[in-house]
Amino acid sequence: MSYGEKRMTVANTKPVWVTNTAKATVTTPVSATASGNVKKPNDVSVERNGHRYRNRLTYVFFFVLCIIFCFSANLDAKMKGRCKDCHAMHASTPFPVLTKGGCVGCHGQVPDGTENIIRIGKARIPQILHHMADGDLASGNFYYVADGYSPDYFKGHNVLGISHQESIPTMNVPPGFIGNVVIPGGKGPVYWPPEQQLTCSGTWGCHGNRTIEDPYLSLYKAHHTHNGEIDGSTNGKSYRFLYGITGVEHPSWEYLATKDDHNGYKGDFNHNTMDTISYLCGECHGQFHASSNLGGAKDVGSSFTVWLRHPADIAFSAVHGGFANSEFQGYVIYSLVAPVAYFNPTGKEKVVDADSIVMCLSCHRAHASNYADALRWDYGNVIAGGTNLEGCLTCHTNKGRQQQ
Repeated sequence: MSYGEKRMTVANTKPVWVTNTAKATVTTPVSATASGNVKKPNDVSVERNGHRYRNRLTYVFFFVLCIIFCFSANLDAKMKGRCKDCHAMHASTPFPVLTKGGCVGCHGQVPDGTENIIRIGKARIPQILHHMADGDLASGNFYYVADGYSPDYFKGHNVLGISHQESIPTMNVPPGFIGNVVIPGGKGPVYWPPEQQLTCSGTWGCHGNRTIEDPYLSLYKAHHTHNGEIDGSTNGKSYRFLYGITGVEHPSWEYLATKDDHNGYKGDFNHNTMDTISYLCGECHGQFHASSNLGGAKDVGSSFTVWLRHPADIAFSAVHGGFANSEFQGYVIYSLVAPVAYFNPTGKEKVVDADSIVMCLSCHRAHASNYADALRWDYGNVIAGGTNLEGCLTCHTNKGRQQQ
């Protein structure tokens, strides 16, 4: 049938095709009966064997509408808004993909400003470098290590474009680095050159595909991915663009998060997967993770050995002597000060139990914090035997109880 044809059904006969010689546009169906009665042009049904059927174009129209509305309700674009908010029409800046700024130019727009989430049109852009009181997001705040703002390089990662690299050999290689470890999509770098500074993304960074060295190419298409499901299959479908990592993202990056509405961190105390947040940290700090892929089993302890480094991706059930009656049993309500991971996180967990998992981010911020080593609290002021159960004593509850 040609595009302009209409279907006409005659009672007690086979269907016949009536060619429309007019301009090729969608037309109104014509129906006739044996008596010669012709239905009005706006009648959207045809009669066949005594029954009325909707015109096929009508069904197609409603089917398309269902697809649009049903699927669009489940798709959440990473970046929404006007193209010009992020891109220039021509290459007027040194940044790739016609962007107006690099990672820091977008996510650290006003370092001395007081906004932790900047809104431009429909876009909400988390700021990882700002000066908002009590406004640090889940990853922390690079403000504490940023050049020009009284930085203390021991308070976080020294990322290119934010901080100068620390003097060699103070911190020229990630602590616990192991070369050629297994990472999602391939292998990590064999060697970390002493002069190589940490970047936001790519081989020498955390975000994006780390098998691709170029920071921008490693994140290609991520910001425009519809990530209704975070399964780690692509950059855009990975937790916080950390390629291969899964979890549940708090919609406001944990600003004003609560004990039952927070990031959902993925953990695996069996060390059989590569999609946990601690595994991501272990890609650079291999000796801090027990996975055989990262080569850290000899340096990270277990319930059966004397550990040399604090265990990560370990459940409370695996502690020496078991969880029941242990010093950890008092940690029962989720804490934003010392969060834990779950094998199947939802971001709505409130209960902490034997299956809850201690991870790298239980103690550290991913970017930087106001405390040494990007810790979540002042480690130097944690006092065993006291009544303050913050910091380390959030988990080690027995050590924090006042001795009689």
